[in-house]
Amino acid sequence: MKTIFTRNNILNALLALCTAVEFCYDMGARFGTWYRNGGNAQLRNALVTAVAAVLWTVETVRLGYAVVKRDGPAALAKANYYRNQISRAFSYEYTAA
Repeated sequence: MKTIFTRNNILNALLALCTAVEFCYDMGARFGTWYRNGGNAQLRNALVTAVAAVLWTVETVRLGYAVVKRDGPAALAKANYYRNQISRAFSYEYTAA
C-alpha cells in the first residue's frame, strides 16, 4: 500500500505552495503600486459614491412610502370606481320588478 507522502506528492505540494506564495506576492506588489499611485483616492471616491447611493435609495423609499400612505386610499377608491364602471359596461344588471 502506498502512502500519500511519496516524493512526487511532496514535490507537487511544494510547487502548489510556491505558486500560491508567488501569486500572493505579485498581487500585493501590484495592489501596493496601484494604491500608492492614486488608488486610495479611487477607493475613497467609490466608497463615498456607494454610501451616497444607499442614502439616496433609502430616502427615496421613505418618501415614496409616505406618498403611498397619504394618497393610497384615494387612489384605491378611484381605481375601484373605474373598475366598477368598466365592469358595468360588459355586464347586464338584473332588476326584479
